[in-house]
Amino acid sequence: MGNGLRLRINRNDGHKPKNRKENHVMKNRKNILTYIVAALSILVTSASSSQAAPAQTYHGTLTGSTFYCNGEESDFRPTVTGTWNLIIDPQTPAQLTLDVFVDGRHDVAFGNNALTLISQDDGVYVFSAFGGFAMATLDTSVTPVRFSWHVEFGVSCPDQNPFNSLTFFGVANRGGG
Repeated sequence: MGNGLRLRINRNDGHKPKNRKENHVMKNRKNILTYIVAALSILVTSASSSQAAPAQTYHGTLTGSTFYCNGEESDFRPTVTGTWNLIIDPQTPAQLTLDVFVDGRHDVAFGNNALTLISQDDGVYVFSAFGGFAMATLDTSVTPVRFSWHVEFGVSCPDQNPFNSLTFFGVANRGGG
């Protein structure tokens, strides 16, 4: 044989003949399989022991608003009512829906599923939305839970509009788990 491999034949084994190179490859495969099984065991164990915190869902009503012109409270004072829903899930960005009525007329309904958590301290959550020009705050440290939605519009006030920012606020009527 011109390839340098030595072949050992043992007729008493009842097995097909193997050379040393094949034995070395089989040992490496067994070692690799052992490592794979060990790694999978570690992953399964760590995944089952580190369960994520459950999502929290808060529902409530809007109970009022404040409209601002250049940082000062505006003379524009409509009656604002509506509903809000906020879902805080540690695995995804927070989700908010608002359904707003101004002076009894439907004004806006929207959902945003990409609120970014800016801070969380002693049950007070602050989120940023729409590139930072809107903020949602949820205070779970009080009963009932309080919610506010603040938006900066970036328009001239009072030239273009009687207000250039607003805050809707409300309370939760259920939620938390």
